[in-house]
Amino acid sequence: MILSAQFLSSLAMTAIQAPQFILAAASTTASATASATASATASASASASASASATATPSLPAVVPASPTPTAVPSSTAATATAVNFPTILFSLLIWGAVLFAVVIVLLPDRTREQRTRIKALGVAGASAALFFALWAVETQASNAAIGLGGRPGGELMEQRRWLASFPISASYHLDADGLALGLILLTTVVFFCVAIAVWRNDRHVKLLSIALLTLETAFLGVLCSYDWVLFLIFWSLPIAPVYLLIRAFGGGGERSSRVAMRYAVTALVSTGLLAVAALLIGFEDGTRSFDMGLAPLTLPATVSHVVFWLCTGAFLIAMAVVPLHIPLLDLEEDSSGALSAVFAALLPTLGAYGLLHVSVGFFPAISQSYSLLFAVLAVISVAWAGIAAVRTDDLRRLVGHIGTVQMGAVLLAVAGHTTLAITGAIFLLVSRGLTVSVLMLVSSLIQERTRRVRISQIAGLAWQTPRLAAFWLGAALSAAGTPLLSGFVAYLLLFTGAFPAHRWFTVLVLVGVLVTPVVLLWAAQRMFLGASRETFSKVRDVGPFELTYLVVLLAVIVLLGVLPEHFADLFNNGASSILFPGTSG
Repeated sequence: MILSAQFLSSLAMTAIQAPQFILAAASTTASATASATASATASASASASASASATATPSLPAVVPASPTPTAVPSSTAATATAVNFPTILFSLLIWGAVLFAVVIVLLPDRTREQRTRIKALGVAGASAALFFALWAVETQASNAAIGLGGRPGGELMEQRRWLASFPISASYHLDADGLALGLILLTTVVFFCVAIAVWRNDRHVKLLSIALLTLETAFLGVLCSYDWVLFLIFWSLPIAPVYLLIRAFGGGGERSSRVAMRYAVTALVSTGLLAVAALLIGFEDGTRSFDMGLAPLTLPATVSHVVFWLCTGAFLIAMAVVPLHIPLLDLEEDSSGALSAVFAALLPTLGAYGLLHVSVGFFPAISQSYSLLFAVLAVISVAWAGIAAVRTDDLRRLVGHIGTVQMGAVLLAVAGHTTLAITGAIFLLVSRGLTVSVLMLVSSLIQERTRRVRISQIAGLAWQTPRLAAFWLGAALSAAGTPLLSGFVAYLLLFTGAFPAHRWFTVLVLVGVLVTPVVLLWAAQRMFLGASRETFSKVRDVGPFELTYLVVLLAVIVLLGVLPEHFADLFNNGASSILFPGTSG
C-alpha cells in the first residue's frame, strides 16, 4: 500500500511538472519559428532589391522587415517563468483536506445503514487524501535531502501569505515543515488512516466519530506545519473539543468518563495558556514585531528569553505527559474505547515532543543546552517511574501507556544530549514509538473486545485461538525493544550514541530503563498468549481480513523504517541540524 501510494505521488508530481515542459517546448518552438520567419523575409526582400536594381526600374521605398528585438527571447523566458511559478499549496491541501470531508459529512443524514456507510466511506476518503499528500511531501523532501535541501525550513513547499499585516504585531499564513515535522506528518496520516478503517464497524454516533477524527487530524497536521504563532495556537487548541466529545460519547461512561474528559480539557487549556503568554512576549519583545516562527533564533532580552523558554517548555512537557505529568493521559488512554486509544496514546504526546524540539530547543538552543542536566534528570525519572509502574500494572491499556512514557523519557535524553545525532535518533524514535504504540493499543482493544477482560491476569492461552493476534503483539514488542531490522533499532542506536558523550551515566541509566520495555511486554505476552487454553476463551476468534487491513499497514511501516532507514536518514538529519543550528545550513 505504501509503495503504491509513493508511485501515485511520483505520478502526480510528473503530471504537475508536465505543463512546465510543454510551456518550455512551446516557447523554444515559437522562438525558432519567429527567427526562421524573419530570416526568410529578409532573404526575400534582399532578392527583390537585387532584381529591381538589375532591371533598372524605379525603386520603391524599401520596406525593411523588423528584425527580432533582443528582448524577444527574454520576454518569452519571462512568460515561461511566470507560467510555471504556480502557488505552492501542498501543505494547505494536507491540512485542510481532511476537514473539508468533515464539512461534507456535517451536511449528510445518518438515519439508515446506507447513510452511515456513506459517512464512514467519506471518513476513510478524508484520511486517505491526507495520507496521499503526506507521502507526496515526504518523498519530495526526502529526494532533495541527499543534496542538503530537503528537511530544512524555507524549502520549495513553503507557503507564506499576508494575513494580519495591519495589526501592531503582524501575523501571516505561514506553512512549512522541517525533517522533524515531515516524519511526524507521515506518522500522523498513517495512524489516522488505519484508525479510520478500524472504526468502520462502529454504528454508534457515526457522524460525530467521523467529524471528530477528521478535525483531530487537521489539528495535528496544522500544529506540525504552522510557522506562525497565531496559526500554531489555533491548531494547538483545536483538539480540546473533539477529544472531550469523543471521551464523553465513547468512554467507559458514567462519572469517570466525565472526570477524565474534564481533566484532559483543563490540562490542555493550561498548556495553551502558557503558550499564548509566551507568544505575546515574543511578539512584543522581539524587534521584528511579528508572530512569525521562521525567524529563529529569537533576539530577546536575556530575562525574557528564559521566561519564554520555560513557558514553552512547561506547556510541552504537560502535553508529552512525562512523569509526574502523565496521569491525565494514562486515564484518557484507559477510559477511551477501541481505536481511539491508539490516537490518544500515539499522537497526543508526540505533539508535545515536537513542540519541545522545534520551539524550546530550536528557538533557544543556547538556553536549552544550559539546562541539559535538568533534562537528563527528568529523563531518568520518567523512564524509571514508568518502567516500575509498567511492571506493577495489571491493566492492559495502562501497560501500553507506561511503555509510551518510557520512550518519551528517552526523547528527553536526546534533548539533554543536544547533538545532531541524538536529535536525529529522537525523530526516528518518535515515529517508531507512534507506530508501535498504535499496534499495541489496537491489539489490546481487540483482546479486550473478544475476551471481555481488561486485566492481564484474567487472560491466558490465547495463542491457541488467536495466533495472528499474538504475532502482531510480539512484532510491536520487538520493535519497542530495538530489535534489528525494525524501526526501534536505528532510533535507539542513534539516540544513545549521540547522548552518551554529554551525559554518560544518565545515558546508561536510561538505557537500562528502556531495556525493561521488552521484558514487560514479553512477560505480558507470556501470561496472555501462552499457557493452558481456558474453556472460557475457546470461542475467541482471531483477527480476520478486516483487522489485517490496518494492522499490516502499521507493521509494514515499522519494518520499512528498520530495513531502509537511509531513505529517511538525510531528511531527519537535516531537520535535526536546522533545530540545533537555526538560521544556518547546519
